[in-house]
Amino acid sequence: RPGGETAEAAPEVAGEGGMLGFTVVSLGDASVPGMWMETPLVTSEGPGRVVGPDGRTVAVTLRPSGGERGSGSRLSLQAMQALGLDLASLPTVTVISDA
Repeated sequence: RPGGETAEAAPEVAGEGGMLGFTVVSLGDASVPGMWMETPLVTSEGPGRVVGPDGRTVAVTLRPSGGERGSGSRLSLQAMQALGLDLASLPTVTVISDA
């Protein structure tokens, strides 16, 4: 896939939905509450999950970022904290659609 994203070696995650790919995340607008991710991996808002590097999973609302595929994603403050991620880090996470 373009941008180095691949669906290979996806972690096993329970539930329905489709693997959308991997993306590098940064902290989104900390003034916007909730569990959400803005990502170029979706074209419409919907339910999904994010799997962190250590396997922790959180349910989020996936929102289109409008960016090019492979341009990275922004994760809400609450979702970053729930995944135990350093707010200044740029980890690669797995994105799953539950739509």
